[in-house]
Amino acid sequence: MNFADIQKQGYIPLYERTRITDDLHKIVGFRTDFDFITKPRMKNIEKLSKHR
Repeated sequence: MNFADIQKQGYIPLYERTRITDDLHKIVGFRTDFDFITKPRMKNIEKLSKHR
C-alpha cells in the first residue's frame, strides 16, 4: 500500500480500495483508506503490524 507523506505531518493513501485491501483492514482491525493519517497514528499502526 502506498502513501504520500504530506509536509511531514502525516500520510494520505495513494492506493485504490479493493476486496483484498478491505479484507486486510478487517483482519488487522484498523483502516488506512479513508482519511489523513497522522505521524503518531502511523507509528502506532507500524507497531501493531509487527506484533501480528
